[in-house]
Amino acid sequence: MACRIEESYNQLIIRIDADGRTASEQVQALNDAYGEYVLRAALSGVRRHELLGRYFAPAEDLPFLKGFSCSGQLPADGGAALWVMFSDDDNFLYTPILYDREGKDSAENTQHIFNDYSRILAEKGLTLKDNCVRTWCFVEDIDDNYKGFYKTRTSFFSEHGLTPATHYIASTGIAGTMPAGCGKVGVDALAVKDPAKADIRYLKGSSNLGRTDAYGVTFERGTVLTLDGLRTALISGTASIDPAGNVLHVGDIQAQTLRSWENVGVLLEEAGMSFSDVTMMLVYVRNREDYDAVRRLYDERFGTSIPKLILHAPICRPTWLMETECIAVKR
Repeated sequence: MACRIEESYNQLIIRIDADGRTASEQVQALNDAYGEYVLRAALSGVRRHELLGRYFAPAEDLPFLKGFSCSGQLPADGGAALWVMFSDDDNFLYTPILYDREGKDSAENTQHIFNDYSRILAEKGLTLKDNCVRTWCFVEDIDDNYKGFYKTRTSFFSEHGLTPATHYIASTGIAGTMPAGCGKVGVDALAVKDPAKADIRYLKGSSNLGRTDAYGVTFERGTVLTLDGLRTALISGTASIDPAGNVLHVGDIQAQTLRSWENVGVLLEEAGMSFSDVTMMLVYVRNREDYDAVRRLYDERFGTSIPKLILHAPICRPTWLMETECIAVKR
């Protein structure tokens, strides 16, 4: 089974080709490859401390490793993958994907999930408003279920002090597939335990991007944290959009990709960074047939210098053909 590894100093992506193997066998191969990677690192004197991890594999009852999550998304060119982010800073708190087995629809799923997450935070003396800095929200059948998700999230945020007058949370809202019986929504979350030590800033990208709440959604374009002299930018899922919230270049995958890059570049610049500081990219395409074009564009611009995955995952508007998110780090 072919295994490919891409890494930067704090990011790791492992790819496994399907080779006719079952989903369970593919995930086991990812686990084995990751175990070998950690062992080799330890033997060479490098200790890697996992901060978060996610499988890009079918959302079945698979032998997941160390509480990592699974979004049910698949690499657009097949097989399965594992993304791991490392950090030596114990100020971070990662909560693997939360599902809901009780709600009847995406609205109820979302309410229950954020209730659960708020309880998890409260048990540690934390709150959603003060401590959560990044979420990844996966919505099954997103064209039908996204409305229930985002309306409920907006209402919940307002009740918990997340409003246009305060701030929101960097986020990606994207299609995913939940395990059987686990509802229509899943949420991964990252928090900081002591925000006073993190020097949190929120990115707007005002020259290219407008306020998200102006068109009914509630997330930050990006969030910057500075911990022990290390600046980390968490860039939200970013698509081909203008300041008024309009989709640009409808039907043109190449032009949408270029505009997405432009928007991300504006956010990175606001963070005092550039694409040379990016350590990981996740790229989402609505249509599998656009994979080759998107892969060519990313390879031409970035080569193999940045670990990245191109995933088959429809975005929250049917006319958005692609979206990208990234993490950047700078001392």
